[in-house]
Amino acid sequence: MPAVVAHPDDESFGLGGLLGLLSDGGVPTTVLCFTHGEASTLHGSPGDLHTVREGELACAARELGVQRVELAGHPDGGLGDIPSYRLTAQVTRLIGEERPSHLLVFDTGGVTGHRDHQRATEAALLSARRAGAAVLNWTLPRRWRTG
Repeated sequence: MPAVVAHPDDESFGLGGLLGLLSDGGVPTTVLCFTHGEASTLHGSPGDLHTVREGELACAARELGVQRVELAGHPDGGLGDIPSYRLTAQVTRLIGEERPSHLLVFDTGGVTGHRDHQRATEAALLSARRAGAAVLNWTLPRRWRTG
């Protein structure tokens, strides 16, 4: 079951528990991540953030039992500038390869209100609708949202 996210760490918060549970149950899981998360303000690790975040995603995927990770390499903070057809084409290709029953995404508000999160969800929803796949989205109650 693919999860479609914007940044490394998006697969872990919110979706991580479900990805781990699915993997433990023998369901093949994939993460399609649109950016390297290189614009993060959480610079707690030394080194090139582009590379550090890529390594964090690989480590998280191993911990969660995710079998496949795709890192698209679009600019962090810039998914709003990427034409929708390019983002949906990547999700559509993944759906065609894996034929999942569901996609995992954040809610349409991007959980935190982050535009990159919203664009990742929009691309997944459009692709799923066209492919006839269901979508399971993660959300927070409004009082807990930061955006």
